[in-house]
Amino acid sequence: MGILLALNFACSEYECKNHSATVHIEETRDGFRLIRNGEPYYIKGGAASPEYLTELSEAGGNTARIYDTLYLRRTLDHAQSLGLAVVVDIPLPKVYIAEEYYENEELFRLIKAGVEPLVRKFHDHPALLYWNLGNELYYPYLYEVSKFHDKFNELIDLVHSIDPNHPVSTTTIGANKSRVLSILSRSPQLDFISFNSFGVLSSFSDKLRPISPIWKGPHVIAEWGVNGPWEARVTEWKAPIEETSTKKAEQIRERYYNYMEPMKGEGSIGSFIFYWGAKNEYTPTWYSLFGKGHQKTQAVFELSQIWKNTNETFPGPVLEYITLNDAGVGKNIVLSPNSLAEAKVILPEERDQALTYEWEIRKESWYDTGISEIETGIDFFTKDQVAKFRTPKEDGPYRLFVYLTNGTEYYATANIPFYVLNPQDEE
Repeated sequence: MGILLALNFACSEYECKNHSATVHIEETRDGFRLIRNGEPYYIKGGAASPEYLTELSEAGGNTARIYDTLYLRRTLDHAQSLGLAVVVDIPLPKVYIAEEYYENEELFRLIKAGVEPLVRKFHDHPALLYWNLGNELYYPYLYEVSKFHDKFNELIDLVHSIDPNHPVSTTTIGANKSRVLSILSRSPQLDFISFNSFGVLSSFSDKLRPISPIWKGPHVIAEWGVNGPWEARVTEWKAPIEETSTKKAEQIRERYYNYMEPMKGEGSIGSFIFYWGAKNEYTPTWYSLFGKGHQKTQAVFELSQIWKNTNETFPGPVLEYITLNDAGVGKNIVLSPNSLAEAKVILPEERDQALTYEWEIRKESWYDTGISEIETGIDFFTKDQVAKFRTPKEDGPYRLFVYLTNGTEYYATANIPFYVLNPQDEE
């Protein structure tokens, strides 16, 4: 098994290797394809919470990438009942954070003690598609001296020895050609590489083109979607500005057809949208494709249209943007404590919508790992798409959220950051 193409043989490693494995990579004249149970398999996936597998199947997806192995048996069984395959992430320490786990033999034994029983327990489950050995490990470059390479290869070999029927991949960030070359050179046992790529997806192929004489191998886009918070515009206090759910849906549809679809001819064997579930990362809505009560964003609808190859009209709510005291998200909005403020949702003029609005204010949480808590004690006085309220009494960064529903299973959302600052505190 290996991801380097053999250049001096009558056939490539993919052509020469035993194709009796349940899941394997096959090289054809048209490129690479994944074979599962004897049939070509293209991944239409979600990087998912196990709670949302039913919605993934209903939307036309066929594969879930699962990060949490705590209740893996239940997750695999549920996926199997829905006709879904599962990519199982095997968590490993990141090199730049905990390199000692690869330098110290006793610590490394702890890693192996976690990997081996996991693979032994689930290697023969029919829902398993492949193993993802480590997420964004920051694999060392070729010139870096590290014991990581040998230890990582030991783990790859361990997984392969226990489970020869399922491929092993690892996930790296973006399209860093130096890191790809390092992986190719130092860990050829991997079956293919997986990439997490968000805003840089537009330049993904261009960035890897310089190494195309060496590698045009199979790969998976293991996370993709809207721009990450690190790629967004920010306020003066470094709060990232989030797009509306309507805009995100447009971006996801455009990025799939402009970038993901062409990659099928460039070695891609599929992709996973991020995040198929609800999670708080910078904000509770940044990546979440679902809201409370499993309500769906428009992005879920658009992905379903893509996966099912249909062209229906979105029945849920849409919006343009929101303002706060007539200022949009591009402004640095600073308000006094306990002052009267007015927010407004701007709607598309050409669309008649019967909408219900829900407003909330949360303290910012982009600078820590905590969940952004809802600010209590805020009363909203609403009329149609306008809401009036008094700002929080404490200084600090906040974010105003609005949620729109129209009686369907879908909702729309937008938010706007603002800062509360008491001018009396100034000297």
